[in-house]
Amino acid sequence: MISQEISTFEKMVTQDIEKIKGNNKRNNLTANENKALRQLAEDKDIIVKPADKGGGTVILSTKYYEEEAYRILNDHTTYKKLKGDPTAETKEKFDEFLDRGYALGIINNNEYKYMKINHPRRPVFYHLPKIHKNPTRPPGRPIVSGIDSISSRLSEYIDKILQPYVNQTTSHLKDTLNILQDLDKIQWKEHYILVTSDVSALYSNIPHVEGITAVKNILGKTNSLPPEQIDYILEGIHLILTNNYFWFNEDFYLQVKGTAMGTKFAPSFANLFMAEWEEPLVQGGGENIILYRRYIDDILLIWGGGEQSLEEFIATMNRKDINIKLETQWSKEEVNFLDLTIYRKDNGIATKTFFKPVDCNNFIDKTSCHLDKWLEGVPKSQILRLRRNCTDINIFDEQTERLQEAFKEKGYDPDTLEETRKEIRKRDRTDLLKYKTRSDTQKPQLPIIYTYNQQNKAIRKIISKYWPILRQDPALVEILPEKPRFVCRGTGNLKKAITRSEYPAQSRNKKEYFQIEKGFHGCGNCLSCRSTGNKKRIIKEVDHKRGKWKIRDILTCFSKNVLYLLVCPCGLKYIGRTTRALNVRVREHIRNISKGLETHSVPLHFKKSHNCDPKNLEFLALKKIHPQRRGGDAIKLLGKEEMRFIYEFGTLHPAGLNMDFEICHFL
Repeated sequence: MISQEISTFEKMVTQDIEKIKGNNKRNNLTANENKALRQLAEDKDIIVKPADKGGGTVILSTKYYEEEAYRILNDHTTYKKLKGDPTAETKEKFDEFLDRGYALGIINNNEYKYMKINHPRRPVFYHLPKIHKNPTRPPGRPIVSGIDSISSRLSEYIDKILQPYVNQTTSHLKDTLNILQDLDKIQWKEHYILVTSDVSALYSNIPHVEGITAVKNILGKTNSLPPEQIDYILEGIHLILTNNYFWFNEDFYLQVKGTAMGTKFAPSFANLFMAEWEEPLVQGGGENIILYRRYIDDILLIWGGGEQSLEEFIATMNRKDINIKLETQWSKEEVNFLDLTIYRKDNGIATKTFFKPVDCNNFIDKTSCHLDKWLEGVPKSQILRLRRNCTDINIFDEQTERLQEAFKEKGYDPDTLEETRKEIRKRDRTDLLKYKTRSDTQKPQLPIIYTYNQQNKAIRKIISKYWPILRQDPALVEILPEKPRFVCRGTGNLKKAITRSEYPAQSRNKKEYFQIEKGFHGCGNCLSCRSTGNKKRIIKEVDHKRGKWKIRDILTCFSKNVLYLLVCPCGLKYIGRTTRALNVRVREHIRNISKGLETHSVPLHFKKSHNCDPKNLEFLALKKIHPQRRGGDAIKLLGKEEMRFIYEFGTLHPAGLNMDFEICHFL
């Protein structure tokens, strides 16, 4: 039940936002650039992907991208092609698992409702080009995008439980700052050796049984979870691993070994597997191991013995029985680890930022559609990173000079960059090697999250103006801050426009026997047309707030899954949606109008203003909502589009006949 305070707040904010006048800010892309962008996005001969490392953008021929995908998928020890779509069968397994967990009291009602996905999307396979391995024919890193898939929220639930155990493992590295703190404590000796190792294809090489056993052993070492919950978590992991199916180029596959990079709990699962795997090995290294730290599959080791003993130690780590293979480098002078170069200096150890050979200048452009304050913080955060990473102030100066040039290329002010550099240069590096702590008395604030747009300041001002109304709600006053805290999502960008995780459907040349014009083709003959003012005609466009809406589908009175428009004799409009044939839904409106019902805004208006007579009512379909190739909640999508059209056509009461703006479709 929505409180009066929430309803009033929503109404006042909506009314004021409706009054915001459009501004004259120009698009930061020219007409030709927009045209080129559309053509690039529609080009079926190329695939655009972000590089696996370095932040660059890679353009691949569709032919090569597909060849590389099948090279990966033809590894029959890891992937198995399925005969058909396993979604229904898989959903039944997950629903039964969640039903049982709820019945046993292992998961509560909120967890149960969140994890049970009624309209799952198909997980899709894609790969990122490893141009650091081969710039002309890059091998691909396999990824499965499983957002809103059957297992996605169960995976999220398991990850949340496993994360604290990952943080407690001895060798776990949280981030670069964590390793800088560890290195700061090392007293370097002449015979020490710097070693880095990378576990080759860790995610896809973790055996299911050994991985689950590792999680079981680590969870069982504490009494923080009851045995029945541990068993349930382990069963959930097994369920995800053995039903890790995905879709590529119209075919379905099952990953039969390891875990997919892309599922939420994969990093935690890999971390716990590695923690269990490495524990006896590290103990076997004895006093020769001065430091051993790991960030998922990247290992840093400082070895106190000789090279021969190091080679023997590495040989024991390469476990052929479970296909764990390490790619190892060592040196007494310097190594690269994560975003650091770790090197010897004056009989001590020092660090600086490591720039990969494939690194590109992918910093955000200063003219990009983002909050000014956020854009100003981008160079500062990067310069702070260099100050933290660089032990030697002279190297910091060299690296910031390179960084400043990169930001200048993106339109940032040189004087502001130099002022920021000077301010950060004065800071004590010791202070930067500390994590920020939050006071125990400091309450987490509930932010207002919205997509940034050019009316950002006006929207913030309106919400702040009516914020006190919202805080009068007895339930909300306990969790809302005195003043609203705003967080902006990124708006559309070039990457979103031209890259997709889903492999595009290759167009098939369909022969068109009739050249039918796009628009609404009113038949003039069905019962709904005969009972209203509709005539046989084609409507190609209709008026809305910002000019004309061009109908881009071929629509009729019998079209299903459409957004439609009702126009009453006095000109007021109503936007609706239906999954049934349009004329069936319109007949319901006609009956309700004729009966003079007051339970809906349309018949109520006709009763008050048009004597319950529908004969001058006009209707048409505006847009067909096509099923998404990956599946998902079609009703929710239809509802979202309905709300967008209500806004675009300005049909919210009192300007139109729509009484409600249903935000539930966006939650």
